[in-house]
Amino acid sequence: MTDALTTLSVDWCTGRNGIFVIAAAAAVVTGVFVANHLNPADKDAERFKKLAKLPSPPGAVPILGHLLVVGTSPHLKFSEWGKTLGPIFAVKMGSSRTWVVHNSPDVVRDILDRRGATFSDRVQTHLLEAISGNGDMFFMSANGPYLRAWRKHTNNTISKTRLEKDYSNIFKSETKRLLLNLLERGNVGPEGIDPFDDVYLYVINVISLIVFGKNFTKDDADYRQVLQITIDFIQVGSKVLEEFFPFLSPLYRGAIGRAAKVQFEIQQVFGRFVDEVKQDMKEGNERNCACNEYLKAQETDEEGHLYDKASADTSAIALLGGMSMLARQPEIQDRAFAEIKANIGLDRLPNDMDESSLPYTNAIITELLRFRPPSWFGIPHSNLYDEEYNGYHIPANSAHVINVHGLHFDPDTYPDPYAFKPERHLDADNTRQHYAFGAGRRICPGAFLAEKLIFTTLARLLWAFRIEPSLDAQRNPVEVPMPDITKPTPIPPRINVRFVPRHDNVERLCRA
Repeated sequence: MTDALTTLSVDWCTGRNGIFVIAAAAAVVTGVFVANHLNPADKDAERFKKLAKLPSPPGAVPILGHLLVVGTSPHLKFSEWGKTLGPIFAVKMGSSRTWVVHNSPDVVRDILDRRGATFSDRVQTHLLEAISGNGDMFFMSANGPYLRAWRKHTNNTISKTRLEKDYSNIFKSETKRLLLNLLERGNVGPEGIDPFDDVYLYVINVISLIVFGKNFTKDDADYRQVLQITIDFIQVGSKVLEEFFPFLSPLYRGAIGRAAKVQFEIQQVFGRFVDEVKQDMKEGNERNCACNEYLKAQETDEEGHLYDKASADTSAIALLGGMSMLARQPEIQDRAFAEIKANIGLDRLPNDMDESSLPYTNAIITELLRFRPPSWFGIPHSNLYDEEYNGYHIPANSAHVINVHGLHFDPDTYPDPYAFKPERHLDADNTRQHYAFGAGRRICPGAFLAEKLIFTTLARLLWAFRIEPSLDAQRNPVEVPMPDITKPTPIPPRINVRFVPRHDNVERLCRA
């Protein structure tokens, strides 16, 4: 090699060919120098520039992005776009940020489950900061020590094991109260009843007993406050336009003010409940509740603040939706009752430990959460930094949206997806059957509680009653409406149904 180099004459090096060689060598040396002296952020920026952009649908316009073409049913539009754009794509919802839509289980698993440390932050807006107390409600907090502490406390207090060990009696006693209320009022006349108040009272009592060790009657002022906070929280949280148009935030000060007022009421009401638990601790009368455990954790963990409230809405929506669907399909009720009668009998009520004995009842619940989940999107995840996925660039601070509709109504996964068919889950493998509680590190921490509550309640309702439509003046059944699939949040409509006892043991065993 050295000999070859020495044969290069000065004239050759200074000639036309030599100039090209020297220029090329200079370029290489310069490139190596620059590469070695770029900081990691610069290197990453260069790398991300070379990645492909995520697929995006047509129709975006300046400032508004895709808002005009998304319409009032974004989940349906996202599912439609997914058929041509594939399992992951990006949309601009207003001017604020990129929304990355997850339209397949593989994408959800790869990004949110397997890379949870990177994709577990939250999208923050003035409205969400106000309603969550600047992240004090941990489901909206940033990914960090505070969130990790809350997840640890929640897993230690309302895990599946703890629910079965410490709180099983709550599910049993409160479902008996619910059944007796429905027995007393639910079959008095042909018009039936609206079970909304009964269901919300029941769900709020179960959660309040587990969290604070206290329950309510329908006329209690505390119950009315909790119910109103739940309703206000949903209404204020639905005003998300401020997220799409940050420059319009001054116009949304009214909504932000209402959000702050709801958060203040949450702290006042639930703070009073916490103080009651604290007082009982001081007096040596510790309650068997999650709050008691949280307060003990505060002695050694500064991140254990209890400003959050357990959400009653998911469970109540699921139960009311279940009543609506069952009233429309009596053959499903009859099959479930036959299973309960054969495996449990009529001499005792089903309980939360009977799940393995009632596969069809479990299948009804799984199909219900698939068919009409509490939300089609949930709360978006976010990533703080630029990331790569399958050769695509994911911009920093993107909002990651699980399109639950696209996942739950994929005909390849669920043949005839718009039919309510619990039997589709009887022979299902161990793959995930629904995303009603989210995914990744931000999955609903109360999922075990909600699942146990829904199973115990529906199993006992099916054991005790036939849920039938109300009757009109000519004694004809009145059609029971389904939750509207076109709405972003499929909240069940108010319904009137009748609760007709199936056998003579209902009252006796519920009073026992």
